[in-house]
Amino acid sequence: MHTTPLTALLAELDAALVATGAPFLEMANPGIDEDEVTAALADAGLSTPPTELLEWWRWHNGSRLVQGRYLGATIGPGGWTLLSLDEALADRARWMELWPSGSEMPWDPTWLPIAGLGAHTRLAVLLDDSTTERAQVGIIDMFDDDTMNTAERSLAEVVTTWLRALEQRYVWWDAARQAWDMEEPTRPEFRLYS
Repeated sequence: MHTTPLTALLAELDAALVATGAPFLEMANPGIDEDEVTAALADAGLSTPPTELLEWWRWHNGSRLVQGRYLGATIGPGGWTLLSLDEALADRARWMELWPSGSEMPWDPTWLPIAGLGAHTRLAVLLDDSTTERAQVGIIDMFDDDTMNTAERSLAEVVTTWLRALEQRYVWWDAARQAWDMEEPTRPEFRLYS
């Protein structure tokens, strides 16, 4: 089993989310084996995944949305819902169909969504821009003229930012409302995805 600093950061993120009182872990699915990830990606015509992507799905294979508790299934900073591996591959296929090669905003087949924000925004691993260890992450927004904005050069950097946002109470869980809340106005040191 391959690891990078991301594995420890994801354990920290679980602990930080629990410390806020958010019910995230109740709705997060168990992780899956890296061989399963590699085989599913190969079946979809994708290259060998970076180690961080294997660690991502070993951590949690998506999160379950529960009626009336939707926000509890999200990562507080950014409000991202985790996609399972099957959901990620189905979502990629849907986006490739919506934005085919040659269209005004084509979906690159090497972009693999890992988390969603509503129907139109995705946090995705850019497989062609990743290394054998690091998964470069981008934000795709169907209403953004640039289509793709690079978020970070690795998933570890994304998780580190989420941890900072929670530690500094830039984002916090409001138990009375059963919802995430956020400092206003936003601070420029926290990137769009947080």
